[in-house]
Amino acid sequence: MSFISGPPRELVLPEGFRFKHGQVIAPFTIVYETFGTLNADRSNAILVCHALSAGAHAAGRYSEDENEKPGWWDGLIGYGKGIDLEQFFVVCVNFPGSPFGTTAPKSVDPATGRPYGSRYPWPTIEDMVESQRLVLDHLGITHLRAIAGGSLGGMQVLMWAAMYPEVSDTIVAMASGPAVPVTGIAWHILGRKIIENDPRFHGGDYYDHEEPLRGLQVARMLGHMTYLSHEALQRKFGRRRRGASRQFEIDSYFEYQGKKFATLYDANSYIRVQAAMDEMDLDEQYGDLQSAFTRWRGRTLMVSFDTDWLFPPSESERVVAAMQSIGTPATHLEIPSGNGHDTFLIDFDLIDDLVRQFLAS
Repeated sequence: MSFISGPPRELVLPEGFRFKHGQVIAPFTIVYETFGTLNADRSNAILVCHALSAGAHAAGRYSEDENEKPGWWDGLIGYGKGIDLEQFFVVCVNFPGSPFGTTAPKSVDPATGRPYGSRYPWPTIEDMVESQRLVLDHLGITHLRAIAGGSLGGMQVLMWAAMYPEVSDTIVAMASGPAVPVTGIAWHILGRKIIENDPRFHGGDYYDHEEPLRGLQVARMLGHMTYLSHEALQRKFGRRRRGASRQFEIDSYFEYQGKKFATLYDANSYIRVQAAMDEMDLDEQYGDLQSAFTRWRGRTLMVSFDTDWLFPPSESERVVAAMQSIGTPATHLEIPSGNGHDTFLIDFDLIDDLVRQFLAS
């Protein structure tokens, strides 16, 4: 059962936000949401990191309307759930580049009166972590009970352990890894090329037209493939046709998902956030994974799913093996599931107890 959550909140930075690659946007607004109650000594906070298509609304509904879609991790965050709001205070920050509130490519530059568009910086995972750190500082939270996330959110979790190893007691990363494998990069590159070759893209300055880019629709269809599994595709669609037509059911499904996504998301955000995922490589950035996690001494839970194409279990195994080799407590749980990469957003019955037990241990 869901709950009523508070509205989004804003942290406005008058002096701006400096991106890792050097650019500054000023002023800069970071949108975040909180769930539960922060205790008197601010010691019960958990940071939750969102993935590409989500935002700061991690749990709950804004109103009593049961038709309103709850937050993206509502099955895991709530009263009596795996991340129990009776016990924990949860913070979720909409990271730079995302189109859901934080200053983004589609935001209007006050200096020009036009969207930033192509002039918006290319953010990194480090920028996402920094935006979260700024919000935690704003809330007076200096230490966390845990940092948790899945997919791109899990990559942020691992970057936190590398950059700020003293901040949290534990980390939980699902369907994730220290870098996107080359197969995932290939899917991402193809999607970005589809967007960039849309005649209406204009190098990223397309905001004079309200209609969503067809390139974004098709890129999302391609990307959506990486979230499913062979088993899920066969179970949901097989080779079935739509009605008496020649159109395959899976074609109709992808068209629906692509158009739905393109009405909510932004093409400039999509290519930038995906590129940020591809740029992160803890092996490359720190020399090896042991060096990346050499100062991290908290407990780690890596959760993978056996049918995940985007982040196969071997990526979680690499992280755990590196941590264990330097004496850091780390556990990898590979979960059987027919839902592929999206399992962490769907099968809460598989992950709820795992997270509850890990946080309680």
